[in-house]
Amino acid sequence: MIGSVRRRGNVLDIFDPQGRLIGTIGIGSRDELLGWTTDTVVVRRGRVVYHYDARGRIRATRPG
Repeated sequence: MIGSVRRRGNVLDIFDPQGRLIGTIGIGSRDELLGWTTDTVVVRRGRVVYHYDARGRIRATRPG
């Protein structure tokens, strides 16, 4: 379960509700964190939106 997400340079750190690091996502300087839910992190990379799970694995993509 995702509690929070923090951008640190070109990395998104994914934390559980207790504040423990549970995953990371490598991103580019122009990529944009759109938000997150309890089970998904959403990132825009150019014209594509990526949905990641709590461990940083791609679950889905869509045009953005």
